[in-house]
Amino acid sequence: MASAQDIPTDHRLATATDDEAERSYDTRPGFDARLAEATKRRLKRRAQQTLRAALAGVGRLTAGMNAGTKDDAIQRILVVRVDLLGDVVLSLPAVRALKRAYPEAQIDMLVLHSTAPILHAEPEVANVLTFDPGVWRRPGGLLRRKTWRDTLAMVREMREAHYDLAISISGDIGSILTRLSGAHRRFGYANEAYRGFLTDPLPGGRYAAHQHEVQYVLALARAAGGLVVAGDEQLKLHVQPDATLVVGDRLRAWRAQTGLRGPLVAIHAGARNGQAKRWPPAHIATLADRLVTELDAVVVLTGAPSEAPLARTILRRTWRPVLNMTGKTSIPELVALLAASDVVVTGDSGPMHIACAVGTPVVALHGPTDPAISGPTAPDAIVLRHHLWCAPCYDASATAECRFSNPVCMKRIAPGMVFAAVRRQLALHERRSHPAEETKSHATFASPS
Repeated sequence: MASAQDIPTDHRLATATDDEAERSYDTRPGFDARLAEATKRRLKRRAQQTLRAALAGVGRLTAGMNAGTKDDAIQRILVVRVDLLGDVVLSLPAVRALKRAYPEAQIDMLVLHSTAPILHAEPEVANVLTFDPGVWRRPGGLLRRKTWRDTLAMVREMREAHYDLAISISGDIGSILTRLSGAHRRFGYANEAYRGFLTDPLPGGRYAAHQHEVQYVLALARAAGGLVVAGDEQLKLHVQPDATLVVGDRLRAWRAQTGLRGPLVAIHAGARNGQAKRWPPAHIATLADRLVTELDAVVVLTGAPSEAPLARTILRRTWRPVLNMTGKTSIPELVALLAASDVVVTGDSGPMHIACAVGTPVVALHGPTDPAISGPTAPDAIVLRHHLWCAPCYDASATAECRFSNPVCMKRIAPGMVFAAVRRQLALHERRSHPAEETKSHATFASPS
């Protein structure tokens, strides 16, 4: 990781890429681009319908190939969640409910390569398997020998584990993967699976009931015999001590360089699942400057490497020092950074759920997504949103993009509103006199696996 001295003091050098990143936020695409996108969606729906019909036939032919397993004989469990980082975090309550019911069972998780590190300190997860089903959808993926080789290796690894029970929390693709695992019993939602691929389908699917994602996954765990108790809806993550040391050194160096002595406020600017979930870069810059000026705060920008242009767009608008850690932390270090923070400001994102899981106060900004379904789980979180006629509009059929190319639902959340919410969280959670990089007294730590 780069040291604090590697961060340039002049953040206003913009590139063409940075300008394009800002303009694309609310610029209506041209007719050709809109026509291409509409055609792509139509072709995708037809391909999905064809695939669903074909795989339903396979499911009917193979439905009886696995014999059931009695609950008292369950020794190996697989949980499939090949989605984004926040989705994996939201699945952990189900894993804990399963471990409570089957304390002697080995519970493994199948996730994306990019999200696997979030699980390495979680004691309930014995093994982390990785696979990216997206390789099949990429241009030429079907024809690449490596695609077939990696897929067959993953299937072989799953089948050699001889799973007794598998749970799909990843929709249609999850039902395929649980079927390929060879597990004797396979749970998931009927509307999110290919017919015949699950032995124990639950009626309905996502959004069939207006409930939070955590309740959605806990219902699957309960159906599979998991023991769900009060408080399971609260997320918990372990913080790795070595990551805490790395982050602490970086924060101390930044404080020494800038002389800032106030609270640590992390701002997550990006959104991997659609740019309509993003708060405007200009608003973020205004908030950051005010936090530094009025609260002497250490403001840290977080994000994935792909969000570096967005971070540069924000930084060139700021006049006060802001620490840019976008793309400069591992996932364990991101967890440690959010755990060390006094407040996290974020849209609907994985870091929002991580912050809740490590006990850090959250100010969550919601526009296209419904906080009752995907919002923060912490009871003390502050959710800011405007009740517009068109919001929330996200239904999980695609990424969250504004159909009007003008996400007013996020733009109308003014920087002053967010600043007031941050001050309220700081007042409610007077934790310590700083430095903020010191370990929080109530954080949970675990040795890295």
